[in-house]
Amino acid sequence: MKRFSSTLAVSLGLLAMISQPLVVFAQTTSTDLIPAEDTANGFNPNAILDDRDIFELGSMDLAGLRVFLNQHGALGRIQIMDIDGIEKSPADIIWRVSTSYKMNPKYLLVLLQKEQSLVVDESPSQRQLDWATGFGVCDSCAKDDPRIQAYKGFANQIEYAAKQHRERYLFQLLRNGTTISGYAPGKLTVVDGHPIRPANNATAMLYTYTPHIHGNLNLWRIWRRWFSLNFPDGTIAQGKSSQEIYLIRFGQKRLFKSKLAAASMVDLSKVVQVEDSQLTAYPDGKAIAFPNYSIIETTSGKQYLLDGSSKRLIMNAAAFRRLGFVQDDIIEAEDEELADYTDGRDLTSASQFPTGQLAKGPDGKLWYAEDGIKREIQHVAILNLYFKGLKAKTLTDKQLATFKTIEPYRLRDGELVKGEKGTTVYVVENTVLRPISSGDVFEQLGWQWRNVINVPDALITSYEVGATVELQTGPAVTEIHEVASEI
Repeated sequence: MKRFSSTLAVSLGLLAMISQPLVVFAQTTSTDLIPAEDTANGFNPNAILDDRDIFELGSMDLAGLRVFLNQHGALGRIQIMDIDGIEKSPADIIWRVSTSYKMNPKYLLVLLQKEQSLVVDESPSQRQLDWATGFGVCDSCAKDDPRIQAYKGFANQIEYAAKQHRERYLFQLLRNGTTISGYAPGKLTVVDGHPIRPANNATAMLYTYTPHIHGNLNLWRIWRRWFSLNFPDGTIAQGKSSQEIYLIRFGQKRLFKSKLAAASMVDLSKVVQVEDSQLTAYPDGKAIAFPNYSIIETTSGKQYLLDGSSKRLIMNAAAFRRLGFVQDDIIEAEDEELADYTDGRDLTSASQFPTGQLAKGPDGKLWYAEDGIKREIQHVAILNLYFKGLKAKTLTDKQLATFKTIEPYRLRDGELVKGEKGTTVYVVENTVLRPISSGDVFEQLGWQWRNVINVPDALITSYEVGATVELQTGPAVTEIHEVASEI
């Protein structure tokens, strides 16, 4: 919440609207400002939101705004006087301000909730409505002080808060590289005794508007609860700003240390592009340092083939040569770098096709063979997706019989598919097809229509259909209902 000193002269009108309050706050050296749970859940005080989270207008339309308010509290059913003297719904007022200042309506919703719990309140007081965004609130003056009356009222509060962000803070950052309060991307400052170095304009603006960690932590919690997307397991996502690529798996995000490592697992054209703030909802898992099927030699002298999440010990030099590996393939690494890999089957001179092989039998059937097992490739769609341009190795029936037959080769996690006749688009998650509920859900989760693969209906019906993909947010967070006591 923004406050200014009682000695600050404030005029009415446009000057009052954009005047910069003088921040007065006490510092603390507490080491418990950020609970360990929030840190584990991805809270980064240096990168609270992305710039697009504040200024991307198209992330929610008026219809979506109305639905959101209707589902939460009284703001979905009451009428409030707008600045033109006409009573309107809060959704219409928020939308007018959003379009006027090109502000993300989601951010304004979170601001209302952070400051006065207005979005979820079923019976908000007039005081909550009058000081909805906490703009212009004095530390030392009464609420009837004539200097702050220009800010009073629900519509005024949203108007001034939006204008402050767009026409004051952002202008200061673009012109001077810093807000008037001294916050800037890359500049080290101290907030509540905690060193803060904002990573972007959005975070610098958030500390200018609310110059303490607790308030911004609450804002992040609300944003995470409402708008951090829950990606299907196996999604590979890239932050739009950071360009870092992650594997989303088991509720964590695992950083690929190189594009080569990511490319060994997925077609990079199919990586989901998302805001970095969407990824902060996921705690960090162990980074993925090496491409799949890398040959790793550890400091203890052991050699492994990496196969998915497992490491397979190469038993001896004879096995190394027999399997076609060469010394130039070897990557040196510390033993602890492989600690998160499970132990797979050992590789011996008798092992066949440890990195996989497209094979063809005398009857024309195609198989994927890999070290003792084989999976039939039943549909040409699978062949075109994962083996296009590869020449199959012809094997005799006797040779094929040495491989154990398991389930057919399956679509990979994260693949987007649609049947020939139906219109439903599915995403593959752990061998299950999850229908995507709407085009809006599809686009908000960062998928691209060009990556939807048309496959035979027979392939669709061979899969179990799982739960529908909705715009669910990240892991549940306890609802915050914290009306500022100072108001």
